[in-house]
Amino acid sequence: MTVSYGIHNMSESLPLSIQFVAGGLLLILLSFIYSTLTSERPHPSFPVISLSEKGLGPKASFFRHGKDTIIKGIAQTNGPFQIVTGTGPKIVVPNRFADELKSHDALNFNEAFAKDFFAEYPGFEAHRQGLQGDNLIQEIVRVKLTQSLGLITGDLVEETTASIHDYFGEDSEWHATLVKQNVLDMVTRLSSRVFLGKELCRNERWLQIAKDYTIDSFIGARLLRLVPSVLRPAAHWVMPHCIRLRREYADANKLILPEVERRKECAEKAIAAGGKPPKTADTIGWMYEVARGRKIDYVAAQLSLTMAAIHTTTEAITQALLDVCANPEVMQPLRDEVIQVVGIDGWSKTALYKLRLMDSFLKESQRFHPPGFASMNRMVKANIQLSDGTTLPAGARIMLAPKYSDPTVYTDPGKFDPHRFLREREKPGQNNSWQHVTTSAHHMGFGHGQHACPGRFFASNEIKIALAHLLLKYEWQFDGSGPSPEMEFEGSSMTDPKAKLLMKRRREEINLDGQTSEA
Repeated sequence: MTVSYGIHNMSESLPLSIQFVAGGLLLILLSFIYSTLTSERPHPSFPVISLSEKGLGPKASFFRHGKDTIIKGIAQTNGPFQIVTGTGPKIVVPNRFADELKSHDALNFNEAFAKDFFAEYPGFEAHRQGLQGDNLIQEIVRVKLTQSLGLITGDLVEETTASIHDYFGEDSEWHATLVKQNVLDMVTRLSSRVFLGKELCRNERWLQIAKDYTIDSFIGARLLRLVPSVLRPAAHWVMPHCIRLRREYADANKLILPEVERRKECAEKAIAAGGKPPKTADTIGWMYEVARGRKIDYVAAQLSLTMAAIHTTTEAITQALLDVCANPEVMQPLRDEVIQVVGIDGWSKTALYKLRLMDSFLKESQRFHPPGFASMNRMVKANIQLSDGTTLPAGARIMLAPKYSDPTVYTDPGKFDPHRFLREREKPGQNNSWQHVTTSAHHMGFGHGQHACPGRFFASNEIKIALAHLLLKYEWQFDGSGPSPEMEFEGSSMTDPKAKLLMKRRREEINLDGQTSEA
């Protein structure tokens, strides 16, 4: 009685304008809480899958055992079903609908990921720039990077040669190494060489920012997904990984912006004099050309490209080395192919295409250890009726189930077979259907359809060049503990950062350094 009287009395003493403001703020807060909670409710038309036999609810099931949760959903249903992620429900659509959805106009790629990677929060500017609706980053990769692969091959070979000796060393005695850390250091150099040029790619502060931002952004996003949604707007300000992200973004601005301004000044002077901007073979120049007056955060864009390239390529090369050690009989055939192809053609687009066994090996590694068990993540912008009559509702986020272990597609799918896709390409009319970079409903390691990874051609070349050097210049084997188990989070897998391999320097049969051509 006394308390309610005190509140009533206090409200009467406040100016009416302040009461209106306070009431408005309370309504906004309640509206935010309501909309957040309702947006994370499962859709009523689709079954929700959980590993109840393990005592886990839907969210814990996908968080801890995402792959098993999807496999259970595929086994128990004949149509779409739901899993519950840290940012709300997603509908898993059977693989048989992949081709009818791969380029559907009512599906949006960027909006499907913006919620998962908290693109609106400070520090996550790279995700925001990469997921903007104007697709600037995708255009830079597709139009500039992919079409310049022949020009940048020499840069990749030169930087691989320099960085591999810096990070993997010359020790000819067997010794243990944290393989993923060294691969991460090398890939950061390689990607930065192409994206920023020779000077900045060897700038120690930039290399540290590039690595740390990549790691902190993925870990920060994952940890935020564990926080109750209504608390995230406050929690991200005090979470260590998010604090570091904001600092790394600020430091990147100090390093990159002066170079951006110098390039823009040169280009503007050339245009004013009636000429054309100087041609460049790195993304600062490409961004300036592709932007065509559009507003662009150059630093966020650089971090977006770097983050995507470093994470995926590091995982692919590390997993390839682990697979070589798990299947040592393929090591010498891979070396022999590099010796024959590069020995004759040098480093060129033609040579990289001719590394057919390596191409098959990498595609099998991706099939056997998919970085994400499901693929084709999309936001549904308008109701979509599937060919079986099922309606995917507007506002839903979807993903497509895979076929990596389907025995009707892959013979003996539980066996790692380095020659699997080489044999497929040898069949009549199938030469280009099963390349490392080729996407299909049966193999969605790089996605599928109009939103398939635009950087996969660059990534494949980079991986092949790096792996060729690593195999010819070093011996590899497991240490006594054997292979480390993969780490899983919400259906995504990654190699163990603490995984160790034994290695030693060997004398390569041919000189891999600097043998480049334009062919």
